[in-house]
Amino acid sequence: MFMTLIYTSLLISSIGIFMLLSKKHILSILIGIELFLNGINLFFITISKSYSDDIANIFILFILVITACEVAIGLAIFLLNQRINKTIDINHLNRLRDE
Repeated sequence: MFMTLIYTSLLISSIGIFMLLSKKHILSILIGIELFLNGINLFFITISKSYSDDIANIFILFILVITACEVAIGLAIFLLNQRINKTIDINHLNRLRDE
């Protein structure tokens, strides 16, 4: 069971990194970041439960806070880009600098 959870967390993190690097839409990139961070959280939870280490719980809490902040900032950029450029393509983000 331990190794299954480790492999699952690595798979989820790998899918997140792939989505982060290969997509051109803002929402796909945000979903990739979420998958990557959730894979890391699953890894820390697995390590924490198997070794009864409480320091991993602190790391999980920090990652959840960072993830919440990332979602808020990312969705604000997405909405601003959608409102001004009428697209979700990441190549048009440079136009937001002039506004």
